[in-house]
Amino acid sequence: MPTDFDDSQWERIEGKDLGVRRSGGHNAFMWFRGLLTMPARIGDFDLSKPAVAVLNVLVDDYAEVWVNGQMPRRSGYPSPATIQGLNMPNRVVLGTEVKPGDRFQLAVFAINGPMSDPFGSIWFRQAMVEFYR
Repeated sequence: MPTDFDDSQWERIEGKDLGVRRSGGHNAFMWFRGLLTMPARIGDFDLSKPAVAVLNVLVDDYAEVWVNGQMPRRSGYPSPATIQGLNMPNRVVLGTEVKPGDRFQLAVFAINGPMSDPFGSIWFRQAMVEFYR
């Protein structure tokens, strides 16, 4: 999904309303988009020294992750940005020298599965950023 994609007409959903069912199941899917700007400090972690940042997303059932308009992938190789399996995390490196003020346009496509025998709905279980030196 390109970074200049116009999502201004999309329904805005508040965090408290994420559990509201919007589908009858059977091939339910959703897009989640957000802009992440790195702060100078997160808890005790100081970003004044560049760090590795990894986005960890867990969707029930499958997810594809786009960062700055690109879905990182290589044909013939496992890719952390594409479907990993039923309820498996997607761990995508945002950057290896992330610093305060860096911005990442994130888009996550989620779909319930198995897709050949769909039943139920989807949940965006978690999204977090891990930092490493």
